[in-house]
Amino acid sequence: MPSKEYRQRLIEELVESEFISTQSELADHLASRGVRVTQATISRDVNELRLVRLPAGDGQHRYRSTPLAAQEDVLGEPKQRFRLFVRDIDRGENIIIVNTDEGHATGIAYVIDKLERDEIIGSLAGQNTIMIITRGTREAEAILEELEGLLE
Repeated sequence: MPSKEYRQRLIEELVESEFISTQSELADHLASRGVRVTQATISRDVNELRLVRLPAGDGQHRYRSTPLAAQEDVLGEPKQRFRLFVRDIDRGENIIIVNTDEGHATGIAYVIDKLERDEIIGSLAGQNTIMIITRGTREAEAILEELEGLLE
């Protein structure tokens, strides 16, 4: 049986790439990928991942990740997202490189940008790599240490 972490990563990927409007459809998509779960498990996952059903036009709805709005969400979000999707972090001078699971770099970069840290000049994300540029080497060391702490 796949781990909870794997299942939740898969759910995140599915709601971003597929049109899923019910928990039953989500269960079917998971089952087609070899992950069989109960409706109660899906309900807990939807709640823990803070997925929401948004209007998609013509009276239809679809599950999506919750956009960050409140500051407490911004502060709590990085730890969850880093644990789920970040695989490695490295630094060279004032540049930090974050490697993620395929397709998750932009989401992680969005979370980092929402932190609005003065030490970070900007970030650039591809499919599975984020480049974070800091004001200087000392700032990069501090940010790197903070980001590595999110993986623990």
